[in-house]
Amino acid sequence: MLAKSIIATALLSFVASASEIALYWGQAGANTQQESLASYCSKGDADIFILSFMDTFSSADAQMDINFSNACGGTRANNGLMECTQIGEDIKTCQKLGKKIFLSLGGASGSYGFSSDSVAEGFAETLWDYFGAGTGKSTSERPFGDAVVDGFDFDIEGGGATGYAALATKLRDYYAQDSSKTYYISAAPQCPYPDSYVGDLLSKAKVDYAFVQFYNNYCSVDGTFNWDTWADFAKSAPNDQIKIFLGLPGSSASAGSGYIDTDTIKSTINGAIAANNANFGGVMLWDASSSYANGNFVSDLRGVLDGSSSGSSDSSSASASSDSASAVTAESYSSAEQSEVSSAAESTEAPAYSSVSSTEATEATSYSAPAVSSTGVETSSNPESPAPASTSVAYTADSSTNCYSIHSIYPS
Repeated sequence: MLAKSIIATALLSFVASASEIALYWGQAGANTQQESLASYCSKGDADIFILSFMDTFSSADAQMDINFSNACGGTRANNGLMECTQIGEDIKTCQKLGKKIFLSLGGASGSYGFSSDSVAEGFAETLWDYFGAGTGKSTSERPFGDAVVDGFDFDIEGGGATGYAALATKLRDYYAQDSSKTYYISAAPQCPYPDSYVGDLLSKAKVDYAFVQFYNNYCSVDGTFNWDTWADFAKSAPNDQIKIFLGLPGSSASAGSGYIDTDTIKSTINGAIAANNANFGGVMLWDASSSYANGNFVSDLRGVLDGSSSGSSDSSSASASSDSASAVTAESYSSAEQSEVSSAAESTEAPAYSSVSSTEATEATSYSAPAVSSTGVETSSNPESPAPASTSVAYTADSSTNCYSIHSIYPS
């Protein structure tokens, strides 16, 4: 019995030591007030921030567009791209705090996709020049100025699967040109395996993180949880060191289904995941604003992953973690540098963003995704019921895999 206890303790210690929190940011989910990127980074709970989204792209020669709701808007450069100067400054502030910043391509609404692998490969240079360390564009042409993201995320939920494996592979070639830092590739598949849109990417390209969406689907934690399927995939993936994340809604209003409290997250990590945890990377939340509006949810989750909390977050309480969590440690920086970083974060705390109106917000609770049986068979008579036309919510249903997604995209 003692030996079993020691083994169990070792397993849980491994889970905690390897765990990160990833937050999608940019869409002001669940009708919540979105703070600046630097403000969320300064709270100290999360490790990875995924900027959502670049929601329009098709080739190196076609117009592309980015959409970050109320965090960037109004001014466009001559190339038609939004000028997101403050986000650029926030990216650098977050990176000084040790955070990884990815730009996410796709989302549940938009106009994107490639006609061939060669077209996708050509788009890699565009991404590298506009958002990476490429030199093909001037600072004034780059949406984030001289800020360089740490990687690209593929949250592809429409438009077909063509080209994404080729794009990711070509991006790796550009990554190799800059030895000053480590760059990453991530993807956000929905939990039915294999994913219709990024399944090809995951099976053919080296991906560092898979932020699996275990919500709005039959395979959520409170449904027919298929963690083992994803854990087994990881063992034979092109990158066998890929980290699989437990993707969850940050509040009950963030998705149609799949929200669980931190007690349930803890029992899931200590149970089903601990038994097959070699590639467990942590927890992904959709999204930052709704997660932090949900009481102490994010800070309690941090405690669960660090093994220092029993969970029990009160999702109905007002957020009390913002002030106490802002004491960030950045051990690799001097006291003077930490002071500079803190000042930069404070300068962008509570920016003058306007509140999101009810007609602009995602009303995830105003309708529900089609019911799905434990075998994955749709039981809804109308699997593609759209949200009311007065809202900006994007709702998609993939009948081939029973993948249901609710993400908000705001007009630019």
